[in-house]
Amino acid sequence: MTAALTKREVADLAERSVRTVERKSPQPSAYQQSRNGKPDPLYEVRSLDPNLQRVWAARPRNKVVEIAPQDPGQLALSLAMPSGSNLSSADRLEAERRFGVIEPLVTPEKYALLKLQSPSKAALVAYLAKEHSTAPRTIYNWLFAWKKGGLPALVSKDRSDKGRPRAMNAAAFDFLLAAAMPMRGVYGVLSAREIWRAYEEERVWRAAHAGRLMGDFEQAKYARYIDEGGRLKDTAQLPQVSYETFRTWFNKIPEVARAMAREGKEAYRNSQEILSWRSLAEIQPLDYVVMDHRVLDIFCMAPDRRGWRLIRPWLTAAIDMRTRKWLAWVIVETPSSDSIAAVLKRTFIDHGLPKALYWDNGKDFRCEWLEGKHSRSRQSERVGELGESWRGVLGTLGVRVHHAIVKNARAKIIEPNFGRVAKFDRTLPEWCGHKPGARPEGYADLVKQYEAWANGKRESAPFRTIGEISALYYAAIEDLNERELEGEAMQKVTPTGRGWMCPNEAWEIHIGRVERKTVDAELLKFCFAKRRELTVKHGEVKTTFAGRDYHYRLTGNDIALMAMNGQQVDFAYDPLDLGEAAIYYQSRFVGLANCVELRRMGEDAFTEDERNRRAARREVRRFIDAVHKAVPVPSSETRLERRRAVLPERDCSTSRVTVPAELPPALMEAETAARAASDFSFDAAPVEAASAAPQTSSTDDNEFHFFQGD
Repeated sequence: MTAALTKREVADLAERSVRTVERKSPQPSAYQQSRNGKPDPLYEVRSLDPNLQRVWAARPRNKVVEIAPQDPGQLALSLAMPSGSNLSSADRLEAERRFGVIEPLVTPEKYALLKLQSPSKAALVAYLAKEHSTAPRTIYNWLFAWKKGGLPALVSKDRSDKGRPRAMNAAAFDFLLAAAMPMRGVYGVLSAREIWRAYEEERVWRAAHAGRLMGDFEQAKYARYIDEGGRLKDTAQLPQVSYETFRTWFNKIPEVARAMAREGKEAYRNSQEILSWRSLAEIQPLDYVVMDHRVLDIFCMAPDRRGWRLIRPWLTAAIDMRTRKWLAWVIVETPSSDSIAAVLKRTFIDHGLPKALYWDNGKDFRCEWLEGKHSRSRQSERVGELGESWRGVLGTLGVRVHHAIVKNARAKIIEPNFGRVAKFDRTLPEWCGHKPGARPEGYADLVKQYEAWANGKRESAPFRTIGEISALYYAAIEDLNERELEGEAMQKVTPTGRGWMCPNEAWEIHIGRVERKTVDAELLKFCFAKRRELTVKHGEVKTTFAGRDYHYRLTGNDIALMAMNGQQVDFAYDPLDLGEAAIYYQSRFVGLANCVELRRMGEDAFTEDERNRRAARREVRRFIDAVHKAVPVPSSETRLERRRAVLPERDCSTSRVTVPAELPPALMEAETAARAASDFSFDAAPVEAASAAPQTSSTDDNEFHFFQGD
């Protein structure tokens, strides 16, 4: 929207009469209806004298009329075609030079001494003409041009359509943009040649339908080009354009828009998005430890109840952000919070406590077993008061957690280092590629050899076990810590110039300046409590220690676990204190549970249990009633009426059973026997006729059942 003023407001700014404004102001930009019914002209602020623009900008904002711009028929916002002055570099320098000549006339307050020397305007112009070797008439022309159009008016005007297609109108450019950026589910990615062909077909179609009444479908499709009568506007017609012109303007479409629309979000993120560059030289070792999972590009054998099975193992690793040193890692069949805990424990014991952890947003990383409970509900506050160690391992140890940007691999520095591990994957005979389509040529032979070994036809297995792979990758990652690594803050000075440090070398140089915090192994054992996988029954978790049964219910709410009846939960406990335990469901902390004592006759505990049973029944009935009120279910009579309404029509002209032309031999014999049985009368040996059809118990879709009719 563009601000516009009425002629009275312009006269007030210029301190002139309304008649003077009508005589000397530029052409009005638009008109509005006045009180007397006559059109009242409106003047855009940007079309006024620059001095008036400054006066208007300095005044407090009042309510002004907004003029809606014309539909540009192009990209919006920052992707739109430039619409301002199109001065070249040479023209801009010349305009600035000419403005420097007339500046004492434009802003005389800056040149007070010059004003005293030449008090009149004519004397000042004569002085400037002599000083800059310019005719006085030229200076007057420049001053008039600047007042009329500002800085761009001081030089000769370029083409008004510079930077815009001359052979294409707005409708043609709209079609090019829409076809170049495909709509999902409507049409695919088209090349410039295909778009031009579609443009020619559209041009002929619009020309043939000019002046015709469009149908409802066409009116909805061409809504912006339809007039009030339902016909195509003249501005909707497409001019004839050569392919070279079309291709030229196709290439001028902003690359960011083309990458997003034609290649997808992933390609847009990889090639167009703004990157954040970290200053790794300003941090110290153990300031940030980065963790993540990666599936290895190999296959190995994992133990199974029936023997062995092929899997793609996972690597869970931790790397120091400053030195890129691999601190700890494990090879597991499936990554989880358990593998994260194993890496954390080894990192804390071998290297000390980091200041912060930087990792992903997966549920295993957000596991409240590690981070503790963050929600500020009443239950979480009561849990927090019971013990600091139960708020999560990292909260207990004072390690801060940072989560990376979602779906942004560049956010974690461990991702490019995983590429170094991927290069080692390719050196192994078990390498399988990163996806099924990238399988190497010899992979099928390895699978055949494995099947032969599994069937006892081969002595040795072609794949290694997960234990052997773990030992192999332990040595490989240790070797990566000794290899030179190019990257930020990894340079060093060598006798022949500059070189690169290896992670271990960078670690040894910088770790001496870091105050390392150690943690007692006993504290780690307490924080990472032992776990069992149990099933919730009757609103409680039952387990056995040393032949004795223990029953656990959530603290403060004895019936809360009834909602998980039949579900498996993780039961985390401290073997030295069985009075309290922690319940986790799908890697989420549910709450603390207390061991329930056995009831004794004559105690009030029986009464409390009965209250809990009645409360649970009320809650369940309330839930069922709420479901029935919210979701309508038809009655049996309604369902029968609906079935009769959609029954298919059948041909009842014949009473014989219609059998498909081709049937299995057994069914053909049954069909022949059934027809023979139908030729007998009711009194003629129905048992023998029925016995001629073989009895089948198949549940196949081609099954036919023949019954003796009444």
